[in-house]
Amino acid sequence: MNKETLKNNSLNFGKQYNLWVIVIVFAGLILRLYRLDFSYSNDELSALSRVGYDSFGELVQKGFYVDGHPGGIQVFLFYWSKLFGMDEWIVRLPFALAGGLGIWFTIKTFSRWFSPATGLLAGAFIAFLAFPLLYSQIARPYGIGLTFSMIMAWYWTKLLFDEEPKIGIALAFSLSAAACMYNHYFSFLLALIAGITGLFFLKKDRIPHYLGAGILAAVIFSPHIYITLNHLSIGGVGLWLAKPEWTWLFEHLAYVFNNSYIIALLLVLIGAFQFFTYKKTSGLLKFRIISLILFLLPLLIGFFYSRFVNPVLQHSVLIFSFPFLLGFIFSFAGNIPVKWISPMLAVVLLSGIVQTVFVSGYYNRQHFGEFKGVAAFIAEWNKKYGAENITRAMIANNPWYIRFYLDEEQNNLTTFAQTDNRGGADLDSLKRILDNCETPYFSYAWTKPAPFEVRDMILARFPCLMERVNFEGLSETAIYGKESSEKCLIRTTDTIFYLKLYQADTSAFTENIKGPEFFPGFEGKVSDTYPDFEGIDALVAVASLSIADSLSGALLVASFHDENGETLFWSAARFDLFTRENSNSKIRLTIPVSEKKLFHKRMKLYVWNPKLKSIYPDFISLVVESDVEK
Repeated sequence: MNKETLKNNSLNFGKQYNLWVIVIVFAGLILRLYRLDFSYSNDELSALSRVGYDSFGELVQKGFYVDGHPGGIQVFLFYWSKLFGMDEWIVRLPFALAGGLGIWFTIKTFSRWFSPATGLLAGAFIAFLAFPLLYSQIARPYGIGLTFSMIMAWYWTKLLFDEEPKIGIALAFSLSAAACMYNHYFSFLLALIAGITGLFFLKKDRIPHYLGAGILAAVIFSPHIYITLNHLSIGGVGLWLAKPEWTWLFEHLAYVFNNSYIIALLLVLIGAFQFFTYKKTSGLLKFRIISLILFLLPLLIGFFYSRFVNPVLQHSVLIFSFPFLLGFIFSFAGNIPVKWISPMLAVVLLSGIVQTVFVSGYYNRQHFGEFKGVAAFIAEWNKKYGAENITRAMIANNPWYIRFYLDEEQNNLTTFAQTDNRGGADLDSLKRILDNCETPYFSYAWTKPAPFEVRDMILARFPCLMERVNFEGLSETAIYGKESSEKCLIRTTDTIFYLKLYQADTSAFTENIKGPEFFPGFEGKVSDTYPDFEGIDALVAVASLSIADSLSGALLVASFHDENGETLFWSAARFDLFTRENSNSKIRLTIPVSEKKLFHKRMKLYVWNPKLKSIYPDFISLVVESDVEK
């Protein structure tokens, strides 16, 4: 064996190997422990909202029997939060520390399977990539599940391939497999695949240890079986998660490598080193096959199950199998000369950290919906405008997620007229809240996608957007006022079209007089009428009218059509969400401007009155609104 060549035995790398293990694990820990106090995510708050029970039995029935995840992490949070409280950093601390342990076991496992260079490269990527970093910084089963998976893989390896089977190793494999089973159903799946795969490499002298370990893991999990059966009947994330497109697999690969050309370049350079130094080494093929099985099978099972049965596939659930992709990619590094290893690792680790932290701005980005910041501004506006002067509504999966961040005084001051809005009847409810609102201010926050009608409904009654804080499109809170002023953030800057119809004679209101089905408005190309269309922030259709029946079923419609008359875009505002009986009302419809090529197409703006109700329009207009914060 060439002494200048790094082989599977780490002794050939000497003290450098152990030093690099320390450096990589330490770097990964620093990245994971830094700034653990950011706002809890929706997923974390969901879990924490289910730990305040008085007994373990109540925790089971109300905490995770009704959830879609195994109960392991929920049980841990139940006891941990009772001992140490619920501050973000203290709750997340064990998960971040476990992330560091996962890096170490990644290095150990792939150093054993392939070579020390493979282990160190895989560990370095686990240390700095945003994907494993992020999920090691939140109190959920993903980052810690990666650690359980790599511990399981390590003891699985020792049980199958070490010289002598030992009861202690079998017990460690069994317990780590059970931890995977209790952690998440995808880490359960990985442990199951590993267990079945091991049967093909099982030697006679290891049969009792291996089968015994598998049986013990099943016995440990058996109390959870009835809970799992209930989870399977619930439907889980498939109730709201869309099935993945065929391109999802490629999007996932880009995501796990930071969507970065820098990381891609690192992979190419490492691949080139491996290619030019490659020498066939016996005993590695089986581990390459195992790596591909453990990475690809969970991905393919999740993908096709999500496509054809029930959507469950998200980036996060594939974190448990992700290290095996790295193991395979770097499995050819065993023949890279020793003198190149340290410089290569230094470049890889430094470049990776710089890309994640500074180029991608990992610590400055909004990774999840914001709750802490939303609550902070609600409290600030209570003090600034007077809590009694504000009517509040919000969109959240649970109002507790916001109240968690309000202190006792602010919780007593803060009431919400509406706490969720999924469209349909919730919009009708919001309409009644707005119509009956007597306060001068209206505050609205959303921590998940809001129906597009909400903003127009509010601006029709409270036309002044006074303050707004947007958290990178993942959450927002805003406060509106009834009186327009120069301080309003949204202003009408141009009028593209204005048509005065006729002034309604309010004395003539009656439901018995039929109105026309259509009230024509604008028809033409926005680009012809408004040459500066590229600078449009928001295009808004506005109608002012009086109506005898607030439930008219009428619509303010905006549509775009091609040269053949085919409809390219159609949107409408329901009168029923804006109008009040026997009074003048304003209807708003904000038209998306993300695809400005539509402005070269023929646009139609009109009122559609399918029920022929008595409608007395005052005017129809098409205006340009500017946002002073953009």
